[in-house]
Amino acid sequence: MTPLVRLPLAILAVGVCLLAGCGGDDGKGSSADVRANSTDAAFVEAMLPHHEEEVDAADLALSRAQHPQLKRLAQGMLQTESVELSTLRTVRDVLQEASIEPGELGVTAAQKGDHVDVDALRNADDFDCTFLETMIPHHEAGVRIARAELEGGIHAELRHMSENIVDQQSFETRQMRNYEKAWCVG
Repeated sequence: MTPLVRLPLAILAVGVCLLAGCGGDDGKGSSADVRANSTDAAFVEAMLPHHEEEVDAADLALSRAQHPQLKRLAQGMLQTESVELSTLRTVRDVLQEASIEPGELGVTAAQKGDHVDVDALRNADDFDCTFLETMIPHHEAGVRIARAELEGGIHAELRHMSENIVDQQSFETRQMRNYEKAWCVG
């Protein structure tokens, strides 16, 4: 096996160990084999569809966006969200196997935000402004969900992901607000 093959396999092995979140029982619904709780499971349950919607919208932006800055932003979203989706799916499976059920995330349905209407985006006359109008509140909701994980979750990888989500989506929201001011009326 070449070093170029061994390194990704080693990284994958470390990632799987991190995803398992090995540790003790905290009395909050954790299994002895998996250091996680019901908040972690609720975070995964909320963030999976949230990220899937973002991937769909960003994918559409690659072909519909008029501004190259928006296409670059969408490309970055696709790269980040695709990796996070893979992690979320793996953690979901680990949590289900450990019988850790989703609990309360502490984020209301309204705070989680509206779902992204990909058909409306696809048919928008002004795609760029419609995308921004849709994705700004979507990102703000993602930050709220991630902060809820940081407040109550204990799974190390999910907490790390949540810190990254807060940082990245807050930064992207600021970018999108600037684009919206520059490109969109009203």
